[in-house]
Amino acid sequence: MIIAIGIMGKFYLGIDIGGSKIKGVLLDKKKNQWFLGFNIATPKNKKKFLKVLEQEIYKLLQKKKIIGIGVGLPGIVDRKHGLLIRAPNLPFLNNWQARKFFSKFSKNLKFDNDSRCFVIAESVLGVGRKYRNIIGITIGTGIGGGIIIDGKIYYGAGNGAGEFGKMIINLQSQISNLKTFEQVGGKKAFLKYGDRSKIIGVGVANLINILDPQIVILGGGGITSGGVKIKTVQKIAKKYIMSPLAKKTPIVKGKLKDNSQAIGAALLFLR
Repeated sequence: MIIAIGIMGKFYLGIDIGGSKIKGVLLDKKKNQWFLGFNIATPKNKKKFLKVLEQEIYKLLQKKKIIGIGVGLPGIVDRKHGLLIRAPNLPFLNNWQARKFFSKFSKNLKFDNDSRCFVIAESVLGVGRKYRNIIGITIGTGIGGGIIIDGKIYYGAGNGAGEFGKMIINLQSQISNLKTFEQVGGKKAFLKYGDRSKIIGVGVANLINILDPQIVILGGGGITSGGVKIKTVQKIAKKYIMSPLAKKTPIVKGKLKDNSQAIGAALLFLR
């Protein structure tokens, strides 16, 4: 729930660094109440990015007792060292030493991929609370995802699990024409070709066929803006899901909307 900014207490700050927006959410120590701290447009160069982010964090530090900062980073992340290895939609942040930057604000820091933060938030405080095997898909500037198996985030052997946007979904006759899920179903594809909800449905069906989750949760700007038509996604996915039982898998919108990644970043302190 959202609560008034004047409330007292100790808070975790969750930050979602997205391709178009940067959000900061304050989550109380009991991890059951939150409110929006800031919401700003993502600058398009590193110098301005660092400047405005620092300004927003310092504003909150002057008002609130922050006991830890969790950060959702947009791409391939070295969680242990707080390094953003590759940011496809914000290339000026490639190899960004995020831990070094955030250490000036707090020594208690956590980092993860922003789409994993989404599925964490929805599994703890959102629509996935009753489930232990979950796929989360974020559809925005790019397409990302997170996997929860038996109540735990699945990272894979090299920390790269959940890069759903990079799976090949359109194979033409020449290898140079390979198209990824992100290329045919992400924001640029919607702007160029119009409604891509059927493509999203095919991608969802592929993931259900591979992982057989209890629920699929969709989030990101494409979902919250209404650009992706959820009923079309459900219809197309059902058509291409192989198992009769898996055809009943719920495919739903996230409950926490645009704030989910930032909330999930704060919730990294639960894990």
